[in-house]
Amino acid sequence: AREDGPYGVAIDVGTTTVVAYLVDLLKARILSTKSLMNPQIPYGDDIITRISFCQQTEGGLQKLHGSLISCANSLITEACNDIGISHEEVMEVSVVGNTAMHHFFLGINPQFLSFAPYAPAISSAQEYKARDVGLKVAPSGYVYFLPVKAGFVGSDAVACVLSTRLHRSRLRSLVIDIGTNGEIAIGDKNRIMCCSTAAGPAFEGGHIKWGMRAASGAINQVRIDPTTLEVGLKTIHNRPPIGICGSGLISAVAELIRTGCILQRGNFNHSIKSSRLRDGEDGNEFVLSWKDENPTGHDIVITQKDIAELQMAKGAIRAGISIMMESFGPEIRRIYLAGAGGNFIDPFDAQLIDLIPSPPNCQIIACGNAAGHGACLALVDMKKRREAQRIAGSMEYIELASSTRFQDLFVSHMFFSKAIDS
Repeated sequence: AREDGPYGVAIDVGTTTVVAYLVDLLKARILSTKSLMNPQIPYGDDIITRISFCQQTEGGLQKLHGSLISCANSLITEACNDIGISHEEVMEVSVVGNTAMHHFFLGINPQFLSFAPYAPAISSAQEYKARDVGLKVAPSGYVYFLPVKAGFVGSDAVACVLSTRLHRSRLRSLVIDIGTNGEIAIGDKNRIMCCSTAAGPAFEGGHIKWGMRAASGAINQVRIDPTTLEVGLKTIHNRPPIGICGSGLISAVAELIRTGCILQRGNFNHSIKSSRLRDGEDGNEFVLSWKDENPTGHDIVITQKDIAELQMAKGAIRAGISIMMESFGPEIRRIYLAGAGGNFIDPFDAQLIDLIPSPPNCQIIACGNAAGHGACLALVDMKKRREAQRIAGSMEYIELASSTRFQDLFVSHMFFSKAIDS
């Protein structure tokens, strides 16, 4: 249905997923949400590979910049079509993303992000005429980029803090943005520290045999009967299952740990006899959905390799959290689970696979796409933009790339400490 406007669009540019929110600027209401896979993925799964593509390929920066702009324009058009308006009625755009995505979106060479001290070319908030960046909105429209903190902590982390109100909290809290580039902030109204971990794309379905983004038909919750090993599945929009998204992967592995099918090292438990647990093309695998139960024509499985991918992703994030808690102190009263898949992640599943700690008397809140929500706040409220600048200015940054302690913790956190021992 047609709303009254004026309209704005908030864009969260993730390494794997790009999300756009069409917002009524007066009512501060989200009217439509659209997402696409980041079109840069063919040039590299992670930030560093894309930066080296940019350095080594003639016209590489233009390719990476152009692909993001056309993706943003597609999302804006789709969202506008949803409510029956023209893209020329969009007056204002806000953008958040990690520092590399921020640079690519602006067409700035990110070369300095690939070596120490990993310095961004621009870190302060930026505002431009939207058409100068290539965005197809109202001719007089502006685009606002929230400030970035450091080479690997972008405006998405600033937006997460803004959205969760960590900077105003009396309780010491932890904000974890679960994604390809997992960003972590810890603190309260007196002090905030942040870091970034290269988790890889497993949490967004990347490198997973049946992996997909969190879209219609993606398995996002798994339950396994401990006696019969029969499987119950939930999918996004309750469609027949066609793959598994990050939250579904976490849920499936948590259930496999709960039922004793996966051991501490991440290998399958061969003492369990079930037709679901079998040898497959990629080593051992567990069948979540038989081919006659889904429209793919194949059994949908979790493989040994999928589990290894999850172990590396969760090991990186959990090691980052440990370093932050060592630096800041271990008492945590609240944990915010954010990210493109954060909406659906069951906090108990996250604790069972040891993705997040289990401090006593701690409230865990799954808060969805906090970075996108922060971008929406900055879209509609000038005060929030000033607040974002203060957050970026006051956050303390911890560099993990050079930390030997991080490497040690990463290896130890790859295990499933709550699983039965082999």
